[in-house]
Amino acid sequence: MSLERIIEKILAEAGQEADRITAESREKAEGIKRAAREEAGRLAGRILQAAEREGNLEASRVLTQARLEKRVQILSRKRELVEEVLGNAMADPALSLKGMKRKIILKQGEREEDMDRAGLADELRAKLEKFILEVLNV
Repeated sequence: MSLERIIEKILAEAGQEADRITAESREKAEGIKRAAREEAGRLAGRILQAAEREGNLEASRVLTQARLEKRVQILSRKRELVEEVLGNAMADPALSLKGMKRKIILKQGEREEDMDRAGLADELRAKLEKFILEVLNV
């Protein structure tokens, strides 16, 4: 065998080896890319689920806050109406408290006090609020 043939054979084998190494490297690179894409997909899915949970929690919190604010406004308006009704009733000159007494029961017995407009309004306020709750089925 001549030297040229030996060199050609060595170069041919080296070329084949280089092609084989290149092909293996490409296969490994494709495998790594596939694995990276799959992992990225799984990670994106977990991030999306976490974001959905967080979004649902925030929406629930906002809805609860809005309901609470609505309820507070309703209760505030109800109080205003009760105060308005009591104010008008107590301001009516036809309302005579003469002879109205409050009976207070004590351990030692009973005693009576004269009823004043403020005391009557306080007693009526609680009863009026309870009556409104019953009427509204709250």
